[in-house]
Amino acid sequence: MQKIGTYINDDQKQLEDYLCKIKQWNKDFLIYEPIGGGITNLNWHVINKENNKEYFIKIPGLGTEIFIDRKASLEANSLAAEIGLGPKVYDYLSDYGVEIYDFLKDYSTCTNSSFEDLNITKKVLDGYKRFHSSGKLSIVKSGIDLVEDHFQQLSEFKCEHPEDFEFLKYNFNVAKEKLISAGLDLVPCFHDPIAGNFLFSQKGELKMVDFEYAFQGDRFYDLAVFFGEMFFSEDVEEELLIEYFGESNEVIKSKIYIYKAIADLKWASWAFIQDKLSTLDFDFYKYGALKYLRARSFIINDNWSKSLSKI
Repeated sequence: MQKIGTYINDDQKQLEDYLCKIKQWNKDFLIYEPIGGGITNLNWHVINKENNKEYFIKIPGLGTEIFIDRKASLEANSLAAEIGLGPKVYDYLSDYGVEIYDFLKDYSTCTNSSFEDLNITKKVLDGYKRFHSSGKLSIVKSGIDLVEDHFQQLSEFKCEHPEDFEFLKYNFNVAKEKLISAGLDLVPCFHDPIAGNFLFSQKGELKMVDFEYAFQGDRFYDLAVFFGEMFFSEDVEEELLIEYFGESNEVIKSKIYIYKAIADLKWASWAFIQDKLSTLDFDFYKYGALKYLRARSFIINDNWSKSLSKI
């Protein structure tokens, strides 16, 4: 780890400049190191030797303001911290969109294979249920809203899109009308269930991190994104729905199925926008193409029309 004043590149200088703005900390006691793994932001591990505490600092990546409302992120992360689901939040640099949390040094990050363990999966599902029941976030953005935002951005930034994009948009709009007519169940939603956002302590305590895409949204969409991200089998999904709702009926399963396609449209479009704008070394185009492919597979399946008829 290195001290303030020893930067050797622009990213380190940027962090040091931010650290020097924190009036509550003495810069002479701070040391830091980078944390890898992020594909949209720069993440840092900072130790304050004066109070012997460790912190996680996230500096927004270039262009992320297109997708992320930092005030909404602060609100959602703070709500998660209040109920013990997320790490403690410090708003020292919130005016700059920089996020600071307690560093979860005694926690292990999940991988997709972690969710082959049904006990772990059910603990995470309980985390979702706790967040969904935690209160209310001030900004409403359902999965439908997120997709519409991205469709507009694809056009605005003249991004590439698949040849059958009009077909995908048409089916999205059909689903949108059905879901809105059925009524949206608006609750605080996480919206970003990559495996690395779930951590467990040695005692099995769950923490969820990275609520930067969280808004007040439809709980069925939030569950569908989670189910789709982890590629659960139908049997596992059935068990999880019963665990969450106390039952699994055709309406619930139909909403989950439709929202899985909508979630893939959302993240596929997000990736194609990133492919056009981002300077990060990540194959956003391939990621987006795979998401569009899976969204298409949901839509052309007979279950699509059947699910639409049941909600």
